[in-house]
Amino acid sequence: MKKNVAQYLAFKRGEIRLPEHLKPKKELTTRLFKSDFMEVFTRTPIWVPQIMYMVLIVLFFWYGITRLNLNVFILLLVAATGFLSWTFTEYMVHRFLYHTESESETLYNIQFKGHTVHHQHPIDPSRLAMPPLPSIIFSSLFFGLFYLLMGKWAVAFWPGFVAGYLVYITFHYYQHRIKSPAIPTLKKLWLYHQIHHYSDPYVAFGVSTLLWDYVFGTLPKVKKGKTKKANIS
Repeated sequence: MKKNVAQYLAFKRGEIRLPEHLKPKKELTTRLFKSDFMEVFTRTPIWVPQIMYMVLIVLFFWYGITRLNLNVFILLLVAATGFLSWTFTEYMVHRFLYHTESESETLYNIQFKGHTVHHQHPIDPSRLAMPPLPSIIFSSLFFGLFYLLMGKWAVAFWPGFVAGYLVYITFHYYQHRIKSPAIPTLKKLWLYHQIHHYSDPYVAFGVSTLLWDYVFGTLPKVKKGKTKKANIS
């Protein structure tokens, strides 16, 4: 842990290109657990959470409209608020949980299993989204919190929040697996995420949107007119 803090400080002083613990390795992947049983729960093909959450979003909207008689316009407005809330959560978790260097052993273990391993093996296709079991556990906890705060409207807010997560994992997967699209906004998202991985891991914390990087001043500095090719190989 002290080594990570020292590496962070050395990077900020411009003494090293990247902190050692966030530097991409040659190997495609690595194990998180010695147990084969536990290891299974650390990986997923991208289509599994995509289908799982698309089905849940439809079911929640159907239930809210047909069973709870929620006004469709208000339901969509609440869902949009949930979507925006996800983008904020995505930014805050990425910046202040995964990229806060400290000497805490607990935080170090959370960071390594949840994110550092991704920086070390950034194109491993089986670790570009949270596996279904932990994903369902966390999303259920979020639904419980939302229900305590807003009652039946959680049925609209939660699928909006989850839709934000769905966009996040989809963008994140393709940012590492395909070249950047020609669409200017998406091209910038792709570029900034590559900068986050290969040039400066302490900027560009937004994956699905640059909104909060604009708000909090964490956009990377890119010379006007300069383009960089995404490193996805």
